[in-house]
Amino acid sequence: MLNTYLSREAARKLRHGAFWLRREDILSMDGTPVVGQPVQLRDEDGQVLGLGDVDLEASFAVRRLGLPEEAAEGLIPRHIRHAMERRARLVDDPRFCRLVNDDGDGLPGLIVDRYDMHFVIQTLTRPMDARLEELTRAIVEVAGAGSVLLRNDSPRRRALGLAPQPPKVLYGNPPRWCRLLELGARFTVDLTYGRNTGYHYDQRELRRFLARMSREARVLDPCCNVGGLFVHAGLSGARQILAFDGDPDAADLARENAEANGLFGRVKVEPGATLAVLKAVSDTFDLVLLDTREADSHERFIEQVRLALRRTRHGGRLLLTGYHPPLALGAFEELVAEACEREQRVAFRLARLGLPPDHPSPVNTPSADYLDAVALEVN
Repeated sequence: MLNTYLSREAARKLRHGAFWLRREDILSMDGTPVVGQPVQLRDEDGQVLGLGDVDLEASFAVRRLGLPEEAAEGLIPRHIRHAMERRARLVDDPRFCRLVNDDGDGLPGLIVDRYDMHFVIQTLTRPMDARLEELTRAIVEVAGAGSVLLRNDSPRRRALGLAPQPPKVLYGNPPRWCRLLELGARFTVDLTYGRNTGYHYDQRELRRFLARMSREARVLDPCCNVGGLFVHAGLSGARQILAFDGDPDAADLARENAEANGLFGRVKVEPGATLAVLKAVSDTFDLVLLDTREADSHERFIEQVRLALRRTRHGGRLLLTGYHPPLALGAFEELVAEACEREQRVAFRLARLGLPPDHPSPVNTPSADYLDAVALEVN
């Protein structure tokens, strides 16, 4: 195994819990590292700091893989096994969850979402790209996967300088459409072409909180995807729901999921882009569910929030979700406040929500907590 020597300051950062280091933090290397093969990280004096991935083309050239006492042999299956044990303790139904969450599970650049026996993976670094065969084998052997599907068609890969790839079967015969259960609701999702990996497990805490805000409410969901939020609002007693999605296939699945959960007659789902819907709808609602995933700048985010405020009645609730990027770290609530000020609306925060337990992240890497959400009462 090759050795990579780090500067004194980089070694200090690594000992204090850093997970990412830049190319300039590298002092020297024994030879040229092969992408996908771990290296031994050492300080200037040769003391072992742990295992890492090295990719000199990446903005973060060094990514932590293991602690100083860990062996490279069996590292991938060992971390996947540990990730499964975590979910067994923390998730209501570990058959349906995020199984591996990047650095939070010790596998930087790897996302694995589980749909019972079917597993969908995304790789977000060149070293993980190079490990696809090893990763597939480990998921099959450790997790008992019936199928493994690669979904490397996300915009996030482009943002990281990695070429997007079409969906690809790595093992077994994954279905295009798959059923899942979450918090008492049933959903059909599109594993092959659906947004992200088909379902937003990262919004589970929002769904859980919806039960407190939905009873007897008239609900607007202008960016519903497959209905992950409004279905839970309906199951919690919402009396009328109007939902839209810019992808007609997602809107069709959302309509099907509403019916599968007994909401027939209370839900209307139509195709429509978020911004156009918020501008066109003239009524006000007791509860507005705004996912700002499509807002690609601070100004676009503020515009969407302002329009959502106009659709929220006096004394109504707004459940708002933001993401960074494109939002700057720490900017979410400041931008929400600015939108309220521009609309001359007074809002009270009922709850601040974030990622669920199956999305662990290192405590000293705030950028890994990419989702911010807030429940507001608007006056």
